Amino acid sequence: MSGLDTLFERLSRRAAARTTRRAFLARMGQAAVLVAGGPALATLLVERAEARVCGQSGVAPKCPTFDCTYADSVWGWCWYASPGCCAGGGLKKICDCCTLNWPFVHGYCPSGFNVRCIVESCLNDPRVMDKPIVRVLGEDAAAVALARSRTRASSRAVVLGDLDDPRIGAVAGPVATHLGAPLLLTSRTRLSPAVVAEIRRLGATRVYAVGAVPESHLEDLEGVTGEHVGGTSLAVARWLIDRTGRNRAVCIARSGVSASAAAAAAAVAGQLGMPLVIGVDSAKELAATVTWMVGPEAAAHAGELSGGFPIRGATRAEIALALATAAVGPLGVKNVFVRLSPEAEPDVAVGLCGEGGVLLYHPPGALGGGNYAWIREHGAALRGAMAGGTTGALGDGGVYDVQSALHLFDTHLLIGQPGQGLPVISQPHHEREVGRARVKGAPPKDPDSDKAYWSSRARS
Repeated sequence: MSGLDTLFERLSRRAAARTTRRAFLARMGQAAVLVAGGPALATLLVERAEARVCGQSGVAPKCPTFDCTYADSVWGWCWYASPGCCAGGGLKKICDCCTLNWPFVHGYCPSGFNVRCIVESCLNDPRVMDKPIVRVLGEDAAAVALARSRTRASSRAVVLGDLDDPRIGAVAGPVATHLGAPLLLTSRTRLSPAVVAEIRRLGATRVYAVGAVPESHLEDLEGVTGEHVGGTSLAVARWLIDRTGRNRAVCIARSGVSASAAAAAAAVAGQLGMPLVIGVDSAKELAATVTWMVGPEAAAHAGELSGGFPIRGATRAEIALALATAAVGPLGVKNVFVRLSPEAEPDVAVGLCGEGGVLLYHPPGALGGGNYAWIREHGAALRGAMAGGTTGALGDGGVYDVQSALHLFDTHLLIGQPGQGLPVISQPHHEREVGRARVKGAPPKDPDSDKAYWSSRARS
């Protein structure tokens, strides 16, 4: 444990020894059901007791997400509700997010810190999140791709994709994934100054112009070696197959629902080392050993190709889920980010398709039930989520749902009504070491064991 953690631990133990709003009520709750503070107490608090549910012995606003990342803020300790506060008797966690000198009750916070908000969850503990959610802001696909690239310290190579046509732009995604290079999007008529600046910032020495991006754009770049990769999706596919030695491909139709799912198809294609081709005619000419025919317009022709494999769906959101399921399920794709693109205009999905993984489309501002269920079911294969866009992007509520699905924070199992106070279990002292938290179940028989119910914050 670091010196800072040790200091935090010492201060926290001292704070917990005092009779706080929780310590006082906890002692009462050992003998009987806790009775929450009445109207006189409520008038002294910032918010009403909407966040005080089964097992909560005090009043505090609910945090908008499972994070405690405000300025000058740290996690306090958690309290554990008695069995019955989660469906099936699962253990419920009630954790304080503490902010320095915050004008609120003290709770289980270090000296000088007070409760800012609380996080409540069933089964897993919010303090041990090990799967990040990255927000990539941008009003259009080019801005999202640029924002993602700016998270890189450097890159020897850069891939230029077509901004004018999302289908052709998506063709560059598997190329960028194969090269391990950032995907930047630019128009055909003019090389974007922002793209030029980013290439210089990255210190790239090689730039690949893919598909409809004109070779003349490469001539506008000084000090780099340029390569133009095919003028059509078929030519790009042959280039990539020659480099990988994998005679497989993903195909979308030239129009319709299939074409609208180009970015989702490109993300999975890149993850599997496959090129993306546009048009059933191109797929037939390529004659790959296996060809995923994506969407109704392409899937209808799967039987016309040797090795044609249909990916069906009535909407691009359904197609994206079908692609993700096929990749993560039978093919066993693991350790990837799920990329989340809003179903809103302008479409930003192509800006997210240059690193492989799986890409899902969500309703404006919300994760959506189908996506929640998919992430929850396949969370073991995911190492995090990346949410793109500005218009229709995930708000706090959507991020809350993604965190819940990724980490099995079973908030849908919470029971109890606002204002109800039931017996709670104070977090035992031997569980209060900074960086340790109980994930589920009863306390381990051996308090010093790292093999029972502990999870380290060092994973996050």
